[in-house]
Amino acid sequence: MRTLWWARSTNDHRTWQIGTGTEGTTVEFINCAQRGLRRAAPENTIASFELAVEHGANEIELDLRLSRDGTIVVMHDATVDRTTNGTGGVHELTYDELRALDAGGGARIPTFDEVLDAVDVRLQVHLKDPAVIEPLRTLLTRRRDDRERISPCSFDLGCVSVLADQLPGCVVGLVRRTGRRDVVLDAEAHGARRVVFGWTGMDADLVAFARDRGVHCSVWPVNTAEQLHDAVALGVDGFTTDHPSLLFDHGYAVHDGALVLPSGV
Repeated sequence: MRTLWWARSTNDHRTWQIGTGTEGTTVEFINCAQRGLRRAAPENTIASFELAVEHGANEIELDLRLSRDGTIVVMHDATVDRTTNGTGGVHELTYDELRALDAGGGARIPTFDEVLDAVDVRLQVHLKDPAVIEPLRTLLTRRRDDRERISPCSFDLGCVSVLADQLPGCVVGLVRRTGRRDVVLDAEAHGARRVVFGWTGMDADLVAFARDRGVHCSVWPVNTAEQLHDAVALGVDGFTTDHPSLLFDHGYAVHDGALVLPSGV
């Protein structure tokens, strides 16, 4: 059975691990950039992802959809209207048609393969269409070494259950805007080892409940100093932000997989 737990040293370092028994793979406190560094580059583009890593993100949240001809592309919306100079549904356009669009400043809509090649950090992958699951499974069969850094997530419990079954080796996550214990139990029952909560209902008892059940617990969004300090006070395992440098700007650090608190905190 895959288990997840916290470790705290006498120096107040924090880390979480995934493994069996006393063995496991250490994973850093999660500082996840939402759609990359979208305040500095077009969202969900290679440039945005690379900038996020440069600013300290150790995970990137992104969204996957399928083109008409079955290519996995990175796009949040169901249509290309908001983020490109084109119009129409992503599923209505071929990969070549999508590739011809300008996503801002000359950036192109990337494929998921291209993202895996471009950045070497963990990826919190939101599936906007269940039809992506089978092509993603095929891709990860070909790119088996990338499985451990991919965390497929969904708001839909049915999708989570299929992801957990079809993508062994990936930490599957359930996303909810409201934090509740029954969500943690639902996640566990459907094979998810991670929950990503909005702020509503979040408290330290819920985080501890999730951790005691071996479920990684993070919160979003964390975009202000107040939200950052609140998230750390709750003891969450990580957060999603539009500002990945926020953590470091306020004196925190991530060292050897641990969140290091500023002096005096």
